[in-house]
Amino acid sequence: MIKTIKVAAFGLAVAVALGSLAGSPAQAAPFFKGKTLTLWIGGGVSGGVNLYGRTFARHVMRHLPGNPEFVARNLPGAGGMGAVTTLYNRAKNDGTEFATWAQGPITDPLLRPKRKYNYDMQKFVWIGSLQSNIQACYVRSDSGFKTVQDARDKAVKMAATGARSGTSKTPLALNAAIGTRFNPITGYRGSGGTYLAIERGETAGRCASYASLQAVHPDWIASKYVRFLVQIGPRAHPMLPGVPRAIDLALNDEAKALIRFMYQPLEISNAFALPPGTNSTRTKEWRAAFGATIKDPKFLAEAKKMKLELVPSNGERIGVVMAAIYATPKSILKRAEKAFRARKGRCNPKVSKKCKKKKKRKKK
Repeated sequence: MIKTIKVAAFGLAVAVALGSLAGSPAQAAPFFKGKTLTLWIGGGVSGGVNLYGRTFARHVMRHLPGNPEFVARNLPGAGGMGAVTTLYNRAKNDGTEFATWAQGPITDPLLRPKRKYNYDMQKFVWIGSLQSNIQACYVRSDSGFKTVQDARDKAVKMAATGARSGTSKTPLALNAAIGTRFNPITGYRGSGGTYLAIERGETAGRCASYASLQAVHPDWIASKYVRFLVQIGPRAHPMLPGVPRAIDLALNDEAKALIRFMYQPLEISNAFALPPGTNSTRTKEWRAAFGATIKDPKFLAEAKKMKLELVPSNGERIGVVMAAIYATPKSILKRAEKAFRARKGRCNPKVSKKCKKKKKRKKK
């Protein structure tokens, strides 16, 4: 009798335990499992933004919970504005859409405050950035321009995409700050269009990211097909020895402030963003995946093979830099916008002895 009771009690305990397990909810699958994410790229397929963007996306998927797939959509033109407005206004803010673009759209709302922009750069949720970039102005070696002084003495055509893109803004800012005579020729479609313009001899060169040139056209550097005139950035690039920094050529303190304003966005180049309103859980997952990716041996090996420079910053750091950019004094912003309206450089007698003196009108 005692044995029968013990066996019955044991059977009841097992039944209760099994019933409890059967009634408990299954562990939820990771949010990203089985999903296909969308990467919006503010640039053409032949540019550095595209190269960095797709390379990062291929590897970061392994580090997101659920290991999702992704598709990339290129939106070239207007300095990457298409990717910015798409992410801000149309994209889902559930973590399944992200974007990357060049630096042009970052400062545009500051420089044209009277114009209405349908995005607020400070409201994006930042994942991280891959580069602290250096820009360089370079020309074909057979163009006749050998030094930055040559570009002060004589006008030089530089290939550019949109009028508000970095390929246009940078040379115009340098005209105002160091007295160059760069003449941006706008309208080329994406970075690929500007490279073709140089090859065809339509322009002498362009001002753009050194890292992008190194990734897309390392042959131009190795064969000395191009010559570097000046570099712009928070530091000198180790691969550009002897190439003067723009900050050291500035005409005055105001010019130095303008140059610093121009290179602030370069500190967070090749950044990745999520739409405003992305919740904290998705944000943490994305930022953790970014941190894991930039340490991933497979990612680092491919980046090295593709000659992609990496100087990463996390999402919090991007927010700090963005706040500093948007705190720029109005006096500097006005100087920058005036420089961009000029459209081309004029001979400055302070830095060039070849300026033609204006003939004085005879009094009647």
